[in-house]
Amino acid sequence: MRLKFKILIAIFLIRAEIYAQYSIPVEFADKKLKSSSIGSFELKGILYASVNDFCNLFGYHMFYNAEAQKLEVKINSHKIKFTANNNFIIVTDEKGELGVVQIENRTILASYSFFIPVRKLVTLFSNVTGQNIKYDIQRNKIDVGIFYETKKYDITGLIYDVKVNGTMIRFITSRRLKDYESWVRYEPNDKEKKSGWLYLTIANVKADIEKLKSVKPAGAVKELLIFPSANSVQFTFKLNQKISSTEVIQDSESNDLILAIYTPLETKTPEKDLKPYEKNIIREKERWKLDVVVLDPGHGGKDPGAIGVTGTREKDITLAIAKKLGKLIETRMPDVKVVYTRQDDEFVELYRRGQIANQANGKLFISLHCNSTARKPSTTKGFEIYLLRPGKTEHALKIAERENSVIQFENDYEKRYQELTEENFILLTMAQSAYMKYSEHFAELSASFVQQHTDLDINGVKQAGFYVLVGASMPNVLVELGYISNREDEKFLKSEQGQNKIAEALFKAVQQYKIDYDQSIDGVKQIGVKE
Repeated sequence: MRLKFKILIAIFLIRAEIYAQYSIPVEFADKKLKSSSIGSFELKGILYASVNDFCNLFGYHMFYNAEAQKLEVKINSHKIKFTANNNFIIVTDEKGELGVVQIENRTILASYSFFIPVRKLVTLFSNVTGQNIKYDIQRNKIDVGIFYETKKYDITGLIYDVKVNGTMIRFITSRRLKDYESWVRYEPNDKEKKSGWLYLTIANVKADIEKLKSVKPAGAVKELLIFPSANSVQFTFKLNQKISSTEVIQDSESNDLILAIYTPLETKTPEKDLKPYEKNIIREKERWKLDVVVLDPGHGGKDPGAIGVTGTREKDITLAIAKKLGKLIETRMPDVKVVYTRQDDEFVELYRRGQIANQANGKLFISLHCNSTARKPSTTKGFEIYLLRPGKTEHALKIAERENSVIQFENDYEKRYQELTEENFILLTMAQSAYMKYSEHFAELSASFVQQHTDLDINGVKQAGFYVLVGASMPNVLVELGYISNREDEKFLKSEQGQNKIAEALFKAVQQYKIDYDQSIDGVKQIGVKE
């Protein structure tokens, strides 16, 4: 009997260690409410708390659907829906407008009770109820303060300002906001793109939802929906007209954030009443507007390009970043078409890349590459961007020579390409002089935005003779994203985060370039570069 008793005790202790069950004290600042505790357990180092116990403690109404394994909690005008084995929690308000809260660890259903990580539980219910609920990790205790009447909002107001070329939406903020993104979506059957949705998500903020909703939309905006969540607020603008581009701007004179929605300038005079020369001017403006961007991922197929310290291939990096950049342009600049010289691992001759760009009637050609030194690993690193001009330095000539050596993979390349000489490239750059000021402007914007959004060293705008730029009859640049012969640059370039940052920086350069370019076409602004 003693042996059997000891075995039972041992089994109990093992099970207790596996489940690691606890209870979390809940203490109210208002002494009229009785402090209690809620069930919890630890799994893989994460402390989960019982949603059911928490709601019972506060007297929230719950409905459990056993068949669907869902729990719905009603709190005043809000409903919170939990689903077992799911990473998403749905929150709806009295109007049926919803927000989605994503948690890293799935909701667990055990013993007819729903469990989520205690920190997520506290944040979620604090945001929905407006109560001051905090989890003290040191004491493993949940503190509940009194209901507070006024909240400290990061976004306190909204102002619509309708301009001739679009709508400016000013977010009045109490502090400078840093983490945000925007994109545009049109319905698949809306081929003319006359209406759509503009999304702006701002992370780590609280917004005065009721006050913002009370502001009547104007200009390009027909309706505004706001979806708050534990970690962000999403503003969804229903558009009532076609837009050319959007931009998020930090106001230099305040903490305010400005969402600029640019719309195509409409011709006020009916076309039938226009004079012939006026019609010709409009046609020329339409012909030259920036509506096609050509992305050229360097190398590909039998040509791997440069090889990094750990074996990273240049052709893989350039294609990955080109696709990310292209997706950003397609999503956020719906009136701009993206053309790729290659979209998979194929070999495309240098002369064909320019042909593809010209046939697509491209207005901007961006050739993406990775730099490398003869010896690796190397301490040389950084972002460089090149224009088509005779190289003035030995470094630039070596870079051009390495990139141009790709022609050896082509058949009959001796007949197709002239020898790289200073005289030849002077003639070529003279032929492209009409595009040079635009190429320079985009190059400077790219270097500036990459410096702002990445940790890459910036080696500046340079010039050299690249065959791939010769045939592109449009503003064009060759981007050396970084040195894969350098361990730091290679690690950054092959990482998902690094590629996203570079793509975002180059996108912002394209976005700003289009604004400046279109204004120069309209005669509003003169594009130029600093001497």
